[in-house]
Amino acid sequence: MEYQYGQNNENNGYPGNNYTYFHQEPYGNGPIPGEPKKKEKKSGRGLIPICLVLSLVMGTAGGALGSGIVMQYNNKNAEKVQEQQVSEEALPETTESAPVTPAAATAVSGLTVGQISKMCMPSVVAITNKGEVEIRSLWGTFTQESEGSGSGVIIGRTDQELLIVTNYHVVSGNKELSVLFSYQEEDRDISEAQIAKAQIKDYSSSKDLAVISVDIASLSQETLDNIKVATLGDSNDMELGEQVVAIGNALGYGQSVTTGIVSALGRSVSTQGADGQTEGLGSENRYIQTDAAINPGNSGGAMFNMKGELVGINSAKSAGEYVEGMGYAIPISDIKEDMERMMQQETRTLLAENERGYLGISVSNVTSEINEAYDIPLGAHISSVTEGSPAERAGLQRGMVVTAINGKSVRTREELIEYLSYYKAGETVSFTVKVRTDAGYEDRNFDVTLYSAEEAGITTQENQTPGTDSNSGTEYVLPDGQNPFGGFFPFFND
Repeated sequence: MEYQYGQNNENNGYPGNNYTYFHQEPYGNGPIPGEPKKKEKKSGRGLIPICLVLSLVMGTAGGALGSGIVMQYNNKNAEKVQEQQVSEEALPETTESAPVTPAAATAVSGLTVGQISKMCMPSVVAITNKGEVEIRSLWGTFTQESEGSGSGVIIGRTDQELLIVTNYHVVSGNKELSVLFSYQEEDRDISEAQIAKAQIKDYSSSKDLAVISVDIASLSQETLDNIKVATLGDSNDMELGEQVVAIGNALGYGQSVTTGIVSALGRSVSTQGADGQTEGLGSENRYIQTDAAINPGNSGGAMFNMKGELVGINSAKSAGEYVEGMGYAIPISDIKEDMERMMQQETRTLLAENERGYLGISVSNVTSEINEAYDIPLGAHISSVTEGSPAERAGLQRGMVVTAINGKSVRTREELIEYLSYYKAGETVSFTVKVRTDAGYEDRNFDVTLYSAEEAGITTQENQTPGTDSNSGTEYVLPDGQNPFGGFFPFFND
């Protein structure tokens, strides 16, 4: 019985089956259609010699014809086999270390999401940032303890330090940074002493990028055996529709794995807070957009390609009632040089307030709205300079706008305070400021040698204006009764 498989449909075939079965068989007991009827036997002895001669002739011709057909068939088969061998030789070889599985493997490398998770998870860490936030109210300004969570990726290891890349907004404003490695998440009884402490090595607020370090001597051998430095890929080779895997400390619950595709490349994204400053996203970056789930806590985490290579640093997502599947990552190739430079910088320890160097200025933020309305450069505007302070001796004056310290971008007074928190009395800091001239604003550099408030003859007063830090010399609350434009933009008083 022969079967022919056809498409199933309503009129022909068996319900519940994807195929229709057609078959052929004899029709009852009657004669088979197409078979010739048997003729009655007739006497024909004279025909026997003639039939013998015809049989010999036809047999010879038939044999020759049959041989020719067989030879032609064999030749065609030989050509088909040869073509098949050539096509098989042209196929790419499958990587032995990355076997392809029918269910969840990619056609390019053969690595599954599960394989990438197992291979790359030891390179991703959870970061906890304990700090303080300033709360403004009608009764003044006060500080409140805060705690945030994020992620990081191990990108280097020396004899002295373990180096981790993350977002600047994950570690900014910190009083204490702690790092939890992925293998430690299974230990519910982990002690505070087993959690590694980290310091900011260097950062770029404009690129929302930072490198932090952990002292190797503080890590156990178990930790060193369970961590891994990530392998960097080339984000310039990424294509639309390419599959990626995101790993990070989502919502602070611990490391989680999500996957998606590259939705877009070279995206320019910015968000603004209530103060007009860009939040979370570096203004100088062009982002990889993905539909892989990226949630709060994923910031600073890793985006891997299907080879297990680090191709991006997850930074943010678009959220809203009508938004779904729009996450953003900084392309690794765009920040590779920045990371290498940051890794080579000297690691500084956050100083207590009484150990920090004294500068002697009061500053206020220049928001985007003020920048657009009055063409004032973004940065920390100097509203006053304390007489006899290091700032005055170096030449800093009221009306200047601080835009960088030691080559690092400064966009807000908070960034200025944070940076100076790592420098003590006796150290020299280079300030880049915008100075107003008849032709507009121009850049000037000032080297300021810090010293203690006591050395400058500055004493802390109990009735000090709220918001003043007597050690850093910064203040964002204007003195009572002062014209806001007079205090913020002194040239308006002319």
